[in-house]
Amino acid sequence: MSRFRSVLARIIGLVDTARDEVPNRSETRSSLVNDELEERVRARTAELMAANQALEAQIAARVQVECALRDSEERFRQLTEHIREVFWVYGVAEERLLYVSPVYEEIWGHPAQSLLDRPLEWIESVHPDDRPRVRAAHLEKLESGVFDQEYRIVRPDGAVRWVWDRGFPIRDAAGHAYRIAGLAEDITLRKLAEDQLRRQQVELAKTSRLSLAVEMASTLAHEINQPLAAIVAYAQACLGLLRKDRIDPRALTGALEEVVNQGLRAGGIIRQLRDLVRKHPAVQTAIQLNALIHAVIHYMQLELRQAGVAPRLELADSLPMVLADDIQVQLVVLYLIRNAIEAMNETDGEPRELVLRTTLDSPSTVLITVRDTGRGLGEEAAARLFQPFFTTKPSGMGMSLSVSRSIIESQGGELWATANPDRGLSFHFTLPVHSSHELSPAP
Repeated sequence: MSRFRSVLARIIGLVDTARDEVPNRSETRSSLVNDELEERVRARTAELMAANQALEAQIAARVQVECALRDSEERFRQLTEHIREVFWVYGVAEERLLYVSPVYEEIWGHPAQSLLDRPLEWIESVHPDDRPRVRAAHLEKLESGVFDQEYRIVRPDGAVRWVWDRGFPIRDAAGHAYRIAGLAEDITLRKLAEDQLRRQQVELAKTSRLSLAVEMASTLAHEINQPLAAIVAYAQACLGLLRKDRIDPRALTGALEEVVNQGLRAGGIIRQLRDLVRKHPAVQTAIQLNALIHAVIHYMQLELRQAGVAPRLELADSLPMVLADDIQVQLVVLYLIRNAIEAMNETDGEPRELVLRTTLDSPSTVLITVRDTGRGLGEEAAARLFQPFFTTKPSGMGMSLSVSRSIIESQGGELWATANPDRGLSFHFTLPVHSSHELSPAP
């Protein structure tokens, strides 16, 4: 019986022990699950916080970009609305004008919105004489993206204005032009000033031509006096022969022919002077430059002899004819030779060398050089050499070189000066070759 009781007590003890262990195991498992859940929550919370911080950074960056964009747009608006040129943007893909600044209304006289609604309105306002050229350039702009034209527009009130309009392509990363941006500037005042200057230069050339004719009068008087003296001498010889009782008329032929030749020579000199001083429009013709230089040297023989200057001519053979006004080019050569003589008159005891040279500068231009051995010029004088009324001579007017440059430029050439390596100056000017004599470039 006692044994039964001990076994029962032992069984009861095992049951109690098992009863105590079950809650402990449940609590342990629950604790592990809670710990795992808390770890997951912490990890998820960290992820959410990181995502939230990234989102906040993106929002802040976007706000900064939007603020910068608004500031950029505001600066762009201020710039385009306050510059005096019309700023325009053309969309290549859209095939229409995307933007035009308000200055368009001041220059064209039309509302800016009307140009956006009717993109070709600006071409319709172009002067009829310029419209075909501008329209062709506009069509070419759509292909190349480049536009650069000066043209006139007619405002609604009938006023005419000059516009300088230029545009350039805006390309993407692939190099394709997707926009054309440009500026259109009102250059009316500049054009009016250029026209006024051109008219003044024409009048100045006429005045200078008359002044030069007066200066040439003494030189030409000597040249005319020579044929007149020869005519008198031959006429007196003829009278002496006629007073003889018997004279063969054939003996008078040679003397009378010489009288005629000398008379024609005097008439030619007078005709040249008349052509020089009379008013006539500039007529560009094909002229032989070497022959023109020989003629000018002939007119100035007395002046050259008095100055002790013997010109050396280095004229290119087979020189093509040039397209220019004969009288005006003679005037320039006269100016340059007289300028060289005056420069060499200031030197004492030094050789006086005057060289006139002609060369073919390019297939389309001829180069003329007048070289002297005078004192030359300083840097300041050289910089102002072609300015009107600038002169280094006490009695000079300072007009000859300015007028000479205007004449040459009106003929389609250029005039400039260079210092010689030893001493003196060289004046160079170019003239265009006559089209029928223009040479092809060498292969």
